[in-house]
Amino acid sequence: MRYATIVLSALAAVACATAGAHADPSANVKTALRVFLEKMGEGRFDKLDEIYGPGFVAHGAGRDYTLEEDNASGKQWRAAYPDLKVYILRTVGDDSHVAVHWQAKGTNTAAVAGFPGKGAKATLEGMTFFRFEGGRIVEEWSMLDMENLRDQLKPPPAIEVEKPK
Repeated sequence: MRYATIVLSALAAVACATAGAHADPSANVKTALRVFLEKMGEGRFDKLDEIYGPGFVAHGAGRDYTLEEDNASGKQWRAAYPDLKVYILRTVGDDSHVAVHWQAKGTNTAAVAGFPGKGAKATLEGMTFFRFEGGRIVEEWSMLDMENLRDQLKPPPAIEVEKPK
């Protein structure tokens, strides 16, 4: 009996130690791309259980966000930019991480989430890093070029016209 316990314990330890070795980096990249192409690019927030794992956390803007908060933010972006198109510029991945350099373009037609909704076309570029467990995303870190986006949404400077003397 003791021998069986030792063997089972050893097998369990080997299985745990090699779980990451069987990760499929290309499958993880495909899953990461779904966040941008389906969720953000198409506004599809269904099938999230295929993308995100339990306990998902998004890190950014000085705090952590739950999946519900992250999705609410994504829905606000889609409302502010209903014609949003997302482009993947490059990806890199290993067994448990995927990095995505992306670009989003759209027209800000609705005053939502601090965006003015004045019809300005804008482009946003960012990088997002995902950590995977069991083929699903459990952590996310994003960096966005918000300063450039704000500059694009500023109203043009007023033109001063000289009055005749």
